[in-house]
Amino acid sequence: MGLCESSDAVDTPVSLSEMKGRLSVNDKNASNIFAQIMEIKNKQKDNCMAQAFDKKYYDSLSKADKLRLLTCCLSGVANPESCMGCYAMSPSDYDDFKPFFDKALSQYHKVDLKQTSHKNSWSLDGVDGLPASGILDLLEIGVGELPMRVRTGRNLKKFPLPGAMTKQQRIDLEKEMKKVFDVLIADSDFGGRYVSITPNHENFVAKEEYDDLVKNHIMFKDMSNDSYLVQAGIA
Repeated sequence: MGLCESSDAVDTPVSLSEMKGRLSVNDKNASNIFAQIMEIKNKQKDNCMAQAFDKKYYDSLSKADKLRLLTCCLSGVANPESCMGCYAMSPSDYDDFKPFFDKALSQYHKVDLKQTSHKNSWSLDGVDGLPASGILDLLEIGVGELPMRVRTGRNLKKFPLPGAMTKQQRIDLEKEMKKVFDVLIADSDFGGRYVSITPNHENFVAKEEYDDLVKNHIMFKDMSNDSYLVQAGIA
């Protein structure tokens, strides 16, 4: 899953400056990518991908799963100085390659996942400084109204993760989310507007306004300038 095919792939090292677009993994260059990971493992102790990559575990995988795992590692191969260095292509990757991802995430978050679990809690019990009502209300606290940006990153079950999505799937995902945004915009408690950077979209935003939104930290910057995201297939 998430494999990129390339007819001109060769089994020789490729520098980042020579790359045009994302690296790909196939039968021809898998051994070379594996060798690069082993080299990075020896040189870059902060690269979580390389440090979590275990040859014995890799050798135990099927041929197809080896290619899948290598695909998850492409960002850290192209960017050895990367801290994380790996991206799941599908939610199932976290389970299918659990020994690898658990080790990488444990190093990145500096916790032992075998003894740690994440629990969400919106309870305000024990929070100091709340007003008498017990509600986190900025006006009651005396702070006044504040502008803020809420940035979320979520995935829809019907689509793969960003690194494995096709162009059409990205367009379809935006269409799905647009239905949700329209409901929020129509609600007087929310309002606002939706802008898109997809060409020919009904809410397409002109470059001048886009640049202004980026400058004000409202819109995402051009992700194609981020080599980590490019090599992960996300940009």
